[in-house]
Amino acid sequence: MTGHSPVDGADDGAATVHHFPLRRMLPLEDAALYLGIPARRLRILGLLNAGPRPAARHGRNAMYRVEDLDRYVATLYAEARISMAEQARQRQEWRVRAATTVDFDAHGRRRGPVDPCMQILTLNALVSVGSPLVLKMLFVSGLGVIFLSHTPLVWRL
Repeated sequence: MTGHSPVDGADDGAATVHHFPLRRMLPLEDAALYLGIPARRLRILGLLNAGPRPAARHGRNAMYRVEDLDRYVATLYAEARISMAEQARQRQEWRVRAATTVDFDAHGRRRGPVDPCMQILTLNALVSVGSPLVLKMLFVSGLGVIFLSHTPLVWRL
């Protein structure tokens, strides 16, 4: 079989590299670093269903696809009416800064810089989703106070 090249074109220098799906997934801490927000904020966004959805869970650890994180960032920028060109410029600037300034906290966990634009955009998402929830909790607790103030048991104390 001399002179015969493989079907996949491996010896012509133009071979295609395929990434495995799990290689493109990040744990919560790395996903937060990728977004430019603290891990605690990403966890809270997930609890309120205001953030990117985890693609998989390994026990208590959530794993996020890079594509989903990029889609979430694009959605936040679109809601803030920031152009795609400005988004690309800011995200590229952020990636350069994040790649050069990674440090560790007192517990030895990796901690990166915080992207101020993503801080504002995710805070807006938290406020828009969390405000109605807080108002509902205040309303229910107010009803509880009214109910308890009209019970004879409280009068005897």
